[in-house]
Amino acid sequence: MAAQDEPERPAAAPPAQERVAVAAARSAGKPVEIESMRSETRTVFAQPDGTLSMELNVRPIRVRKEGRWVPVDTTLRVRPDGAVEPVAAAVGLTFSGGGDASLARLSRGGKSMALGWTGTLPKPTLSGDTATYAEVMPGVDLQVTADVDGFSHLLVVKSRAAAAGLTELTYPLSADGLKLKADKAGNLEATDGSEGTLFIAPTPKMWDSEGITSPKALKEGRSPEAREATMGVELSGRSLRLKPDRKMLTDAGTEFPVYLDPYFSAARNAWTAVWSNWPNSNYLNSSDVARVGHVESQKNRSFFQMNTGSTIHGKQIIKATLRTYETWSYSCSARKVEAWATNAISTATTWNKQPTWVTLLDTKNVAKGWGASCLPGGVEFDVTPQVVNAAAKSWPNVTIGLRATSETDVYAWKKFKNNPSLVIEYNSIPANPVAADVWSDPGGPCVSGDGRPVISTVAPKLWAKLKDTDNSVRGRFEWYNAAGVKTGEYLSPVGSTGTAFSATIPQTLYADGALIRWRVRAEDGKATSAWSPWCEATVDATAPGREPAVSSPQYTEDSWSDGVGLPGTFSFGPNGVADVATYVWGLDSTPSTEVAAAADGTATIALTPRHDGPNVLAVRSKDRAGQLGPIRTYVFNVNAGTGPSGHWTLDDGQGGTAADATGAHPATLNGATWTTGKTGTALKLANSYAQTAAPVIDTSRNFTVTAWARLTGNAASATAVTQEGGRTGAFALQYAKANDRWALTMAGSDTDTAPTVRALSAAAPRLNEWTHLTGVYDSAARQISLYVNGRLEGTAAVTTPWNATGPLTIGRGKVAGAASDHWSGDVDEVRAYGRAMFADEIADLVNSAATLVGHWSLDEESGSSAADSSGRATAATLSGAASWTSGWLDGALALDGVNGHAQASAPAVNTRTGFTVTAWTQLDYLPTKDTSAVAQPGSRAAGFQLGFDKEQGRWTLGMAAADTDTAALVRTRSDAIPNPLEWTHIAGVYDPLAGQLRIYVNGRLSTTTVTDHLSTWNATGPLQLGRTKAAGVFTGYWPGIVDDVRTYDGVLSAEQIAQLAAQ
Repeated sequence: MAAQDEPERPAAAPPAQERVAVAAARSAGKPVEIESMRSETRTVFAQPDGTLSMELNVRPIRVRKEGRWVPVDTTLRVRPDGAVEPVAAAVGLTFSGGGDASLARLSRGGKSMALGWTGTLPKPTLSGDTATYAEVMPGVDLQVTADVDGFSHLLVVKSRAAAAGLTELTYPLSADGLKLKADKAGNLEATDGSEGTLFIAPTPKMWDSEGITSPKALKEGRSPEAREATMGVELSGRSLRLKPDRKMLTDAGTEFPVYLDPYFSAARNAWTAVWSNWPNSNYLNSSDVARVGHVESQKNRSFFQMNTGSTIHGKQIIKATLRTYETWSYSCSARKVEAWATNAISTATTWNKQPTWVTLLDTKNVAKGWGASCLPGGVEFDVTPQVVNAAAKSWPNVTIGLRATSETDVYAWKKFKNNPSLVIEYNSIPANPVAADVWSDPGGPCVSGDGRPVISTVAPKLWAKLKDTDNSVRGRFEWYNAAGVKTGEYLSPVGSTGTAFSATIPQTLYADGALIRWRVRAEDGKATSAWSPWCEATVDATAPGREPAVSSPQYTEDSWSDGVGLPGTFSFGPNGVADVATYVWGLDSTPSTEVAAAADGTATIALTPRHDGPNVLAVRSKDRAGQLGPIRTYVFNVNAGTGPSGHWTLDDGQGGTAADATGAHPATLNGATWTTGKTGTALKLANSYAQTAAPVIDTSRNFTVTAWARLTGNAASATAVTQEGGRTGAFALQYAKANDRWALTMAGSDTDTAPTVRALSAAAPRLNEWTHLTGVYDSAARQISLYVNGRLEGTAAVTTPWNATGPLTIGRGKVAGAASDHWSGDVDEVRAYGRAMFADEIADLVNSAATLVGHWSLDEESGSSAADSSGRATAATLSGAASWTSGWLDGALALDGVNGHAQASAPAVNTRTGFTVTAWTQLDYLPTKDTSAVAQPGSRAAGFQLGFDKEQGRWTLGMAAADTDTAALVRTRSDAIPNPLEWTHIAGVYDPLAGQLRIYVNGRLSTTTVTDHLSTWNATGPLQLGRTKAAGVFTGYWPGIVDDVRTYDGVLSAEQIAQLAAQ
């Protein structure tokens, strides 16, 4: 049965700790311990030369106490509760302090066994590791001795009279979590539930005092001349019975005292001895000394087993030494003792069941310990071959056997301490380079055979990432020609593990067209890794010398073709270049996009022109070595994009039909009604729709669909526009409930279970706000795109477009053959194009919808209310010292700069989206503070304010970054300087697509009056004429006249603003 070893600390240190220790040892010029590898039996040092040494003791030399390592100390001491224990042992061990307490308790791993004594014990006398209980029976002393991982108890029968009645000894025996058993030879085992052995006791022995001349001699083991016998063993219930050999006790030749010695220890596979005169007895981990040789009627051999663990697995073993200590020899005449490689020991090891003696490792001719002329001392054996085997075969332990060369010569009789050490000097073999850690520049990853790279130079730089746990490593590179002849090598300087090492092949070794073969290995000065896989490259040092051929049937060179948003195919040819691998192209840009060439050197791409006028396609060929040829510039002229195939302005405002501005596809209303739109009127939809009689676009080809949409509810998905097939819509410009986003959704086929793809918006829709949605399909790019308010927000790949031949529907979708996803809210300005549109055109669509949403002409001349003539805003009420006066255009509003102002009852624009505000203004004087002609505040700050900037004395448009007291006011300022009493037209524009604030003075914009800004909030306070708000307080009262104030939901163009200023 295998014994259980105590749990070990990690067998190998983390590589970083090992490297640190190696570096420290080199720096200090002396060994440095790797403390993380320390255990009860193991000590590991980093050596100054970069190697490691590990010393393994057969038995523990230190133990862990209170979180730190302490040396083994079996000196006994009395605890506060009166019990006796060793200072530091590898197992839990207590002895009785006298009385009826158990004689000894042995514990390990939460399990324990206790050996009692029948009767009351006297208080012991302590001496070092031994407690003596005097006269436990008449003429008999009891001695218990602590060992590092067990104990022995020795009954000292002092006289023949004391032995007269000694026929049987009964010990109470108990176990917690253990099962006790005895074999026929009297060996005892304590096993746990998994049948692992925790404690053992070899067959108990008894011997007399012949040849024992002193207590010290007794401590070193019984004398070779002593009479010996085994005792009978019986386990019965909770009792252990020992039966002394009566024949020996009554023999007239027996010399007293006689010693009876049962021994208990932890069941480590540490060491054992075998005795020819006790052929079936096991002595695993005995506290006795180790013996070899022959004396009188006995022969002895000893075995030592060290747990090497995984520490040395795969390592280079430089040397392994078994260090023993000979305590006694038969004389000072040297005799040979041998160290052998053997198989493992166990609780079954006896003289009759010895491990196999495999290989003789070393022989020493010594004599130590007889007297002054041959004092006790160390004896070292070279056991390197056994440890080399353990490292190579990943053995968990190493067992060494000692025996006398002659087992008939009494002068070969020797004793050794039972705790030798095995010192192993080892080196981590550098890791074998793998293909993933080897590459070249140019060339890339290590490849050989048909997949080898083609490179553009005869002198590539070779690279390898090399690793060695012991840190120091260097790389040896070799290179060969196609015939397998080595043409050179390079050994790199020493570097750290994991470093990329390099070598550059000399320029003179290879010619254009040559095959280069190379490999690398790691070396640390003591060991080498295996070679890396072979890496290969073919040299092609000549770049393509001609421009590629370029042609297109749709877009011929130097002619005009239709048109923006329509795809075309472009073919590339090698033009006589033999080794074209790819073509690199760019449309109106430097070539950067690659397409692979076919076997014949040709390639074809699909492109969709994004703008009218000259388009420039730049193409160059690239060979297998990555070398680029000259650029071919292919110029083709593109007509402006065609107009929409259908355009429903939805400004009809009445009736049951929505006219198509193209005249081709009127839409019939089904329950839909008319309402105010983004521009003019719009459709109001609730479980209703409008539908054409026939398809408007081919959905298998390029198309664009746009609409202004105002969503009033998000409880379910809602489709603004679709074009139906037989079972489903080909696309849906919609709100997708599952994603809580605007979406352009495309179905993969006209089936009920067709997969769909979606291009999604960046954020959830804002309810009750007009939003411009654009969905684009570009067949050349195989991609759909979604634009929200003119900004590209999402894309998705499309692989299976198809043509829906049903009607175009506004206000619902179609799924599984039935109407679905009804729109909740309003839809305006729907357009469908049979081509792709891009950012500039889409931005123009958004900005072209700028709508007058507030117009205060201020021509009333009397009363306290200024009317709005747009029909979309509210009247403004005059307050404070506001009054009527003559203006630039008829009447105007006169303000005193103190408290005069006019306030509408609602906001005029959404300050989060694009807007324009204009006014004719006149200042009575240049103010000494910021003042505002027109503003729209939130609760704490101005969403916008158009007026005068005191700091630079300029006209300004400002927007607070947030509706807080401390938010910065982002401003754009004019280059024109205001003059008092001079009429000036000012216009402020917030353009979110351009991310800009712009201000126009008398219809003119200069390059110095643009400020980058993106608004993140909507000011919902009422429009103000003649004042603004900051830190929650109205301020900036205007000192002068304001006339003809206009607000637009959208961005007016420079031409439109110039027209307003010209009135």
